[in-house]
Amino acid sequence: MRTFQRIARLIRPSIGLPLLAGFALLGLMLLSLGCNEERGRAATAAPAVNPRLPDVPVPAGFAFKADESTERQARGFRFVRHSYKGDATIRQVADFYREYMPRMGWRSLEESLVNGRQRLMFEKGSDTCHVSVWDDWGTRVLIQVMPSGGRPSANPAAGPTGSTP
Repeated sequence: MRTFQRIARLIRPSIGLPLLAGFALLGLMLLSLGCNEERGRAATAAPAVNPRLPDVPVPAGFAFKADESTERQARGFRFVRHSYKGDATIRQVADFYREYMPRMGWRSLEESLVNGRQRLMFEKGSDTCHVSVWDDWGTRVLIQVMPSGGRPSANPAAGPTGSTP
């Protein structure tokens, strides 16, 4: 008990309270430095390129899901359905495509946000590209390239066979 009394005398209320507040503020600042910093880096970094679809950028850090992707060529037209999964917010990924698709020669046609799914549509030559972004235990991106006038699959979460993962 005497030790505590000695410490209490050393730390006077006029010094102790500001000191305690300072330590609390320092602790909050240190905690806030790490919050969500990594999550946004993938979408703001330079785009990655999938060699199977070189004219459509992919946010850095997003993994190609081969088991959920298909592609084929027919009579000079391409039909591509590529699925990716990463760790950026829906908004960051949408901003990424707004910025990088025009750099790759794509022209924005329309955007919508329905039931938490961001959809963007672009056109380049005779191709239309539909980009769908949604949250599913990580951010999912579905890129569908088809001849202009084509319609994307109704359920962006559906796999190549139409089943939901």
